[in-house]
Amino acid sequence: MNIVSLLLSDYIMIAELLGLWIMLGSNVHLKRRTIKTTRVVIILIFTEALFSTIERWTRGLDHLTYARIILTPTVYLLHPIIMLGIMDMAEYVKKHRALLYLPVLISAPLLYSSQWTHLVYWFSPDNVYHAADSVLRYYPYFLFLLYIILFVGAFTVQYIRHGTDERKGILVSIIAAAVGLILHFILKVEVDYSTLFASLLLIYYLSLYVLTAKEDTLTRLLNRQCYYADSEKLKDQITAVVTVDMNDLKKFNDVQGHDAGDKALITVAECLTKTGMQNKRVYRIGGDEFAIFYLGKTEDEVKADIEHMQSELSKTKYECAFGYEMVKDKDIERAILAADREMYSNKAVLKDSNARRIAAHRAATIRVMHEALGSGMWSMEFDENGRMTSVEWSPEFRRMIGYTDENDFPNKLESWSDLLHPDDKDRVLKEYNDTIMDYSGQKNYDVEYRMRIKNGEWRRFHAIGRLLRRDNGMPLSYVGMFVDITDKKNGEA
Repeated sequence: MNIVSLLLSDYIMIAELLGLWIMLGSNVHLKRRTIKTTRVVIILIFTEALFSTIERWTRGLDHLTYARIILTPTVYLLHPIIMLGIMDMAEYVKKHRALLYLPVLISAPLLYSSQWTHLVYWFSPDNVYHAADSVLRYYPYFLFLLYIILFVGAFTVQYIRHGTDERKGILVSIIAAAVGLILHFILKVEVDYSTLFASLLLIYYLSLYVLTAKEDTLTRLLNRQCYYADSEKLKDQITAVVTVDMNDLKKFNDVQGHDAGDKALITVAECLTKTGMQNKRVYRIGGDEFAIFYLGKTEDEVKADIEHMQSELSKTKYECAFGYEMVKDKDIERAILAADREMYSNKAVLKDSNARRIAAHRAATIRVMHEALGSGMWSMEFDENGRMTSVEWSPEFRRMIGYTDENDFPNKLESWSDLLHPDDKDRVLKEYNDTIMDYSGQKNYDVEYRMRIKNGEWRRFHAIGRLLRRDNGMPLSYVGMFVDITDKKNGEA
């Protein structure tokens, strides 16, 4: 045996591994750790080929050598180790990685000591291989087959949210490898698996590259490009479309930083996929926008899944708006537009409800302050078009100006404006209206004026107000207070 014969016997394997090594340098989709692990696997495959070739050469000697005693168990162990490396490329198992390596760690002393214990095999002085009489004689094959089964299971679970087309190539390769292993075992034909490993690694790498290219790098959901492609490719199978939009992502990014925003998106993605429903494809199509295609699902199944996702989200501090539409006549685009309209309508309701809760909380806080300070409170509500829908004068406000209840002083703007001093009325109402019309949110209502109370006396008041607006700038709630400053002004005079 010489270096030339070694290169020629494994020429295809070396060419494939060399080509893959070079391809790794231009990869833009896979993680750096994945690329590094792939290089380690390439080195392991080449090492297995080298050791296998040397081990085969030692078989032709008329006497036993220590090289064969060491190389034989090493080659046996390299087979499952290479499978572990391939699994590690895709980070299939993170939490229990040590458990995956446990069978190899247990097998190492068992195989390396077998020459003296005769548990699995041994070599006679004349260099003849002898298998144990027990079932342990098949131990190296069982060990290799175990890791093939683990790999198939881990791969299927990891990419279960992808379509079967994406998994077929790698699964066919793995199954073919398993069949080949069984046939060689049954027919008792010795073989070097390095070429098979190289081909499998190359096919698997390409499959992993394709799958990763379809994924959103942050959430691991399918990405926007895949969304557009599937809307056309799967239009005969899609029966429902759901669009999802996360609320207040910008607030998390601005207030808590982009790490908090990333964590929010990952959590939302987990809630959307945690239901485990089959034939459901979830996509991240924008910063805080998601979409879901359901294949062959009924409306009741879709609604139940939406409720499940909302239930999962309710366990977090994040909120999403949902919209869905069943696909009719295979018109995916129309269904997407209808789902978007419903989602944005739901989003407006959620935001309006949240804003009103904030306004109510602020109003309650101000009311407590007013009671403590002896001042009066007023508030006004507006609809989505900016029209005032209601006015509320607090009991403290009425008592300050001599009135008792709503019958005595109705909840209308005119109840207050008609009592303003003629010399102050235009100025005060202008300030009031200018504050409402200032969509920049920079202007605040802050005026002093004279007002006639119930007993006919003219008194001076200082009023301030703050306007809470919707996202589009339209007014939502106007809350303020006023204080009687007559005695203060008289004292200053």
